[in-house]
Amino acid sequence: MHKKKEMILVGLSIIVLSVLHYVTPVDKPVLHDLYRRLYYVPIIFSAFSFGLRGAMVSSLATSLVFLPHVFHRWGHIPSQRYDALFEIILYNIVAWVSGTLVQAERKRREELKKAQEELIQANKFKVIGELAAGIAHEIRNPLGSIQGSLEILRKDYKVEDSKYVFLNILLKEVARLNKAITDFLNYARPALPNLIETDLNQLIGETVLILSPQAAKKGVELKTELDENLPLIKADPSQLKQAFINLILNSLEAIEGNGQVLISTLQDKNKVTVKFQDTGKGMSEEVKGKIFTPFFSTKENGAGLGLGIVERIIQNHKGEIKVESYLGKGTTFTLIFPVKGGGKR
Repeated sequence: MHKKKEMILVGLSIIVLSVLHYVTPVDKPVLHDLYRRLYYVPIIFSAFSFGLRGAMVSSLATSLVFLPHVFHRWGHIPSQRYDALFEIILYNIVAWVSGTLVQAERKRREELKKAQEELIQANKFKVIGELAAGIAHEIRNPLGSIQGSLEILRKDYKVEDSKYVFLNILLKEVARLNKAITDFLNYARPALPNLIETDLNQLIGETVLILSPQAAKKGVELKTELDENLPLIKADPSQLKQAFINLILNSLEAIEGNGQVLISTLQDKNKVTVKFQDTGKGMSEEVKGKIFTPFFSTKENGAGLGLGIVERIIQNHKGEIKVESYLGKGTTFTLIFPVKGGGKR
């Protein structure tokens, strides 16, 4: 309703000024000059109220209603006619400049407002995260005692005893809970990377060696295509190895039956790219947009922190992580690291 009133006000202003132009005699040039200058008021007002589009509509409307007056009253006086036509050009230039500036200022304010809201939200999450991390840490401490006690109790029973079976189940659940808490603490309180010159090819080779037996049991081949001329980068080997393990395990879980995970490296100018490409079931666009969200998981017993930890690790290395996925075709995770600061082989 407020905008509608402003539109009516702008329209009335242009109409009133135009009527004054048409009814004022030609021998009163001072009044005509005044009316011409006053046209800028609704044009600039439109820019502030409606942005670039509103300003341009206002200037075009002004040009259309003022143009007949120019040729009707001053058509026989070239100097006056050209002066008035130049004024019309100025109306549209002023509309475009003022509208563009107002629109840019609005965008800047919106971005600033959004940044402030994100900062407030981030501070809230930080407090909640620190509190939750403290609680998780306190929970993990007695888990070690519980695990030790269960292992001692299990020794009193034979393997075929039902109580031995129940104790085994409890130990597995304690281990699962401990892993979930460890993952949460790794996500909530990520350690800063200890950057040293790192050979990514060697790191990938070690990771594949660790996970090959597990992959072979599932009928999955871990294949590598490594760039022999790949430069060293500044990185924390233990953290990157954790990220690589998480990505490969994620691929293994996504592959149903036999399949392949291809890990490749490539240098591109001042960047190094590592790709993890699997032949798994892939993801929908909706799922793909949520995979880095904490506690989001498509797995029945998943904590939903594995990929979040990977993202944190890559970000802490000033790198990027991208994902491409197609249902029924597989998923590719691409890690991009800066080479600056690294060395040659």
